[in-house]
Amino acid sequence: MFKIVFWYWWALAALLLVCEMLLPGVVFLFLAIGAAAAGAMLLIATDASLEIQLVVFAIVSVCSAIGLRRTLRRLQRPSTTLNARAHSLVGQTFVLDQPILGGRGRIQLGDGSWSVTGPDMVAGAKIRIAAVNGTELRVEPAP
Repeated sequence: MFKIVFWYWWALAALLLVCEMLLPGVVFLFLAIGAAAAGAMLLIATDASLEIQLVVFAIVSVCSAIGLRRTLRRLQRPSTTLNARAHSLVGQTFVLDQPILGGRGRIQLGDGSWSVTGPDMVAGAKIRIAAVNGTELRVEPAP
């Protein structure tokens, strides 16, 4: 008679993890967790029937899918500032290297030069970036 040994479940978990890496989506991860749990249960209770093993596999797979859903969504959320560098500057304070005259000026930030609008200020004044309008930064005096 064929007897299932705990490491069969762990081999199945490893195979499911390989499928998870090769295929899109996050379905096989939960099945791999269920298979690993069924193998761990069989390691502890060596005389467990196949039906009990399958129930443990199914319950742990579903519970892990429900429990890890929020965490995985947060990890998969794309960065909102990846291609919007200017938006990541909003709220930050800098020092003007050139004066703002007539409501317009330029500021050097990192490796780029940005157009700025705001009240007239002298070079060396502290500013805070209040908003972004296209490629132009709207600034205000920083406290």
